[in-house]
Formats: sequence, C-alpha cells, structure tokens
Amino acid sequence: MIRRGMETSNYLQMVYAPELHLLASTNIPQSPIPNLVSTNLQYTISAHPQKDTYDPNWREFIGSQLVQIVSEFESLLGSSLVSEIETALAYTAVGAMRRNGTSPDNLVLAYTNPSYMRALTVGWIGARLGNSTFIDFANTQGTELFELFTKNGANTLGEYNAPTYYGMDMWALGAIAKYGPENATFTRHTKTILSTVWEDIADHYNPYLGNMVGPYDRAYTRDMTAHSAVLGMFWWGIFGYDKAPSPLKGETDLFYDAAQGSALALIMETVANTITPDIKAKLVTPFEEERQLEKTVYYDLDTDEHRITTSWLSKPLMVGAQQVNETVARGQQFVPAIVHWASDPVHKPFPYIGFFSLYPSATTIDAVASANKLTISYPNTTQEGTDTFQFMLSGIPPPWNLAGNVVDGFRSLPCLDVNVTAPGLEELGTAEY
Repeated sequence: MIRRGMETSNYLQMVYAPELHLLASTNIPQSPIPNLVSTNLQYTISAHPQKDTYDPNWREFIGSQLVQIVSEFESLLGSSLVSEIETALAYTAVGAMRRNGTSPDNLVLAYTNPSYMRALTVGWIGARLGNSTFIDFANTQGTELFELFTKNGANTLGEYNAPTYYGMDMWALGAIAKYGPENATFTRHTKTILSTVWEDIADHYNPYLGNMVGPYDRAYTRDMTAHSAVLGMFWWGIFGYDKAPSPLKGETDLFYDAAQGSALALIMETVANTITPDIKAKLVTPFEEERQLEKTVYYDLDTDEHRITTSWLSKPLMVGAQQVNETVARGQQFVPAIVHWASDPVHKPFPYIGFFSLYPSATTIDAVASANKLTISYPNTTQEGTDTFQFMLSGIPPPWNLAGNVVDGFRSLPCLDVNVTAPGLEELGTAEY
C-alpha cells in the first residue's frame, strides 16, 4: 500500500461519515487587602470579576517571575524594593485565592499551568511572611493537584499534551522544585511529577520529526520546528540548540518564547536533574519501532468524567486523536485529531513537516488513532457542526509546489498517499489561505 512520492511515500486511509477512518502506512526514513504586619490573616474570598478586558493568568506569570527574582537576586535589589515586591505578592495571593473556577472564571484544578504557578506564588509569599492562610491554601492546592495527576493511576496533567503550555508547566514545576518551601506539599510532589511527565513526553516525542504526536489539548503551533513552542526551549537548554525542536534563531516567531530564556536557564539544571539518563537518550535518539499510546485525562477530583487520548508513532508518520464528550467548544487551540509526516525527508536538520488537523466543529468527538489509521466520528449528531469534517493542512515543501504540483484535498500530497472512506458524505472543495 505504498506509492512513491518524492523519495518515499506514506499511505494514509481516511474514512468519514458520521464516521471518519484514516489508514496510513509508511516506510520513510475585591476582597480586603491584607495587613502585612499580620501573620494570620482573615478575609473574605469572593467571586472573580468578569474576565473581559484583561487576562487574570498574568497574575501567576508575573508573580512566579517575581518569586524567582527575589530568590536569585535579593542581595542586589535592596531592602526597599524587596519589601515592595513582598507587598505586591501579598496582593497577588489574595487575588489568586479568589479564583475558584466559578463562571466566568476558568481557573479550575485541571487548568494546569496557572494552577501550579498559583501554588508557588501563594505558598512562597505565605512562607516568607509567615501567613498561615496563604500557606494552607497553597498546601491544599499542592495536595489536590497531585491527587488529580495520579487519579486512578493516570499520571496525566489536566492540560494534556500541550507543547506550548507544557513549557509553562516545566517553568512552574521547575521553579517550585528550586524555590518552593521545602515542607510544602506542592514542593514535595514536584520532582515526582516532573520525572513522570518527562517520561510521557519522551513517549510522545519523535526525534526524527522534531515534534510530539497529537492530540493536543492546546497548541499555538502544530509544528515545533517551524513555530516556537515553549517546551522546545528545554531541549535547547538541556541538550543544545542543535537538538532542539525550535525554529531558526532569526525567526521572529521565536523571539516571544526566547525572551523567557533567562528565566528558564536558571531552573534548567533543576529540571534536567529530574530526567533519568535513559529518558534523556530517548528524547534525542530517533527510533525505528512503532509505538501505540493511550492515556486518560481527568477533569476533576469529584467525578469520573475523563477524556481518552490515543497516539500512534512511526519514524516518518504519526497520528494522534482524542475522545471527548463536552458541550462547550474548547476553541481553536484544541487539536483533537492530527497527522504529521515527513513531507520532505531531505530537509535538514529536521524533515520538512507536513500535517493536517481536524477543525473541531463539534464538541463531542470520538477520534481514535491506531497503526496507520485515524478514525473520527460524531456520536452526538444533535450538536451543531456534526454535518462536516474540516481539516487544516500545512507544511507543503516549496520544491514540491515549484515543480508544478497543487494540493487538491487529500488526493495529491508530497510523500503521503491518503485513502479516504466517507460513505454518505459529499466532498467539499479545497480552500487556500
């Protein structure tokens, strides 16, 4: 089932209907503000105001950065500035504690990256000021976050397999491991979480393609070698830029994440020390075998509601999918089904990466990845968007276009043959952007 493309060809079979199957094979290489004099504050926690003109997560981003600055450079800052930072972080803690995930706020326990940054910020300033209210809140958060991570042996972060935000998770967890109070629950569990997450990243990462297999709970980029994802900075810091799944250094797309490089550099050794030697080797060594993965991701501690992710990897081709049953759309960053392949194996340092991903027009999706195959269906056809399967396709190498080739749906792709089975559905045209 292999036909020749540029140097070698992948084969992919796709089937839609209310059900879509893709089969692929390949052989290519306002709460009161605390009195800071008090050490045991009492105040009212109220609902968070409407998030319409600002991003409340910036409290956690800036707060965790201030924790690092004081921890690393207190002697250079002067007592007056340090005192002002402490005051700012006390305000930060109060605002952070007010967020409880009640609509319209979205900071639920499974919202991983701000949850861990919040635990660090509130717990650190609590320990510094001797504020038991802050300390207790952060310890409760640390306990609950670990319970969610380990629920039923899942060992998954609630914001799962997200290349950009896994980078922020590494920032938060690394900063906790280095700067968090030693006796805090969130500090005690951190190295275990870091080590376990890196094992899972290594399972999902394809060193030949320079990308993690999908699906992605959140993704700003579907190709880490072309558009920056914060997680790639950790390959850069631990293994060197030549091993990093990152864009070229001159790409403006990289500047935003690289601006955080100095902060990441200061916790890089801490993170690296939680990764075992065999996992480090796995993160940089191309493999020849195939892998089939399945993970369960839980929403909270109170229910059994969950999502199931499946992924299949070979060296030049990989498929990721997710089964999700929800009523609210997750937005454009959600990638419930995606296929990556080497669209130009000659390109260096990584092959030119082709990919296509399902646009999530429905909120209940049954997508499953298996060997050379992606199957997608919409179980709840009463939902809007279940009358269409739409895919975004990218990563077509310029030499293929310059040779006069034109993308026509899935019929003509470089190094990939696609067989689509979609009984009962009508094919729509290809739109170029």
